[in-house]
Amino acid sequence: MKKRFALPLLATLPTLLAACGADDIDLDGYKRKSFRSQTECRAYYKTQIDQGLRNPCYRASGSALFFGPYFLASRLGTRYLGYDSRGKVSRSGLSISPRGVPNTFKAPTVSRGGFTNSSRASGSSGTRSSGSFGG
Repeated sequence: MKKRFALPLLATLPTLLAACGADDIDLDGYKRKSFRSQTECRAYYKTQIDQGLRNPCYRASGSALFFGPYFLASRLGTRYLGYDSRGKVSRSGLSISPRGVPNTFKAPTVSRGGFTNSSRASGSSGTRSSGSFGG
């Protein structure tokens, strides 16, 4: 006599494992402003747009408000993260040093690997011009 076991979870295991290992943008400490229109938002961030910030304004579906980029100000300068074409936070952004030097940087991520509840944040900074911005 053969026994048969159904394993419905087995079919979804690859998707489940991929989701567990995904990296999410670490927005801890970041803030963002809201605006009544995209024009108002773009005018507010004109300087950052001119310095290379991409897609700084996003309107969430079902909302009348536009949101500006996520930003984090510190003694090392200010970092901005705009949005991608789907409205998700961009994986790279613009940093402005205290002396006004613009650079690009890679957004820090939170890695959730495996089935543990530990996480870590990591990130790096790159340069677009002669200055550098440490992070």
